This record gives sequence, C-alpha cells and structure tokens, in this order.
Amino acid sequence: MKLVEAEAEGPIEGQDAVVTPPRPPHRRVSISLLFTLTVLTGTVVAIYLVFPARHNVLITEAIAEHQREQSWDLATPTLAELRAWSIGVVGRGAPLPSVPPLGARDIGILDRRAALMRVAVGADEVTYLVQHSRGIAPGRTERVDGDLLAVAWRRGKFSCVAVGPKATSKAWLPPFAPP
Repeated sequence: MKLVEAEAEGPIEGQDAVVTPPRPPHRRVSISLLFTLTVLTGTVVAIYLVFPARHNVLITEAIAEHQREQSWDLATPTLAELRAWSIGVVGRGAPLPSVPPLGARDIGILDRRAALMRVAVGADEVTYLVQHSRGIAPGRTERVDGDLLAVAWRRGKFSCVAVGPKATSKAWLPPFAPP
C-alpha cells in the first residue's frame, strides 16, 4: 500500500506521483505520550509554584498573634458574652475555654473568619484561636517556637490552637482541654 501526501502539490502532467510510506504506528503513539507527559508535568509544577502549602497555617498565625500587641473587639467579656460573640464569628458549638478571656476579636485566616482570644491562666497569658475546620487535619500537633509552645487540635468541626509559655504549659493547657 502506498500513500500520497495530502499537502504535496500534485504531479505535473506526465510525471509520476510522489509516494511516501505511512508513518510507523509507534511514532504516532510516542509523540502523543510525550505531549501528554509534558502537559501533565507543567500543570503539576505550576500548581506547586502558584499555590502555597497550607499545612500548619493556624499554628503559625496563632504564634504571630500571641507576639503582637492586640486591640480587642470585646474587652474582658463574660463567658455568656463570649459564647454569643463566637456564634457570630465561627458558628454554633465552638469550643471555648473555661475561663473568661481578657479580650477577643475576629481575624481572617485562609479567607475564613477565626475567633482569637487572650486568656489569663494563673500568671500566664495564653492566646487561643478557634476556626471552623475545612479538610482533614491531624488530631493534635505541637510546635515549639523559642520559649513558646503552640498546641493545635481538632474538636468536632472546629480547629483550635493554644499558645503560651513552654515552661508552664502543664498549668495553662487544662482549661482548653486538648486531646
């Protein structure tokens, strides 16, 4: 069997047609495979370059907020006021500390609202952060940052983080009841 190239100019009257053999099937497949792999690799690389990793963002934000001077939306609220405020910020059923906070305010993390509170437990000031969870999060995570200890956990549909002095963590962690 002989093929005639479709793009080739036809033979001039009196000349024979230019006949080329067909392209081998393996060459067609390898070019398609090479193109597919190039597009896939480019897509994966672009995703990793454009979208940053989001693991441990809550812990990082909680540590940064603990080290900042705060201006509170609610200054020294009662537990009932705090509960009502938290329903408006993160939703019904948010786990709150068992001691009244020194102040509370809402912040935005990963384009969602989070409740930030500062609590006095004994002589220590502890920052507590609650946000409605999205996705899969580990049951408990700890990070030491200098003399600070940050503990993150998931309780129901909420992610919680508590940040305080590492040296006295046994005293300030119980009011938050992490697993």
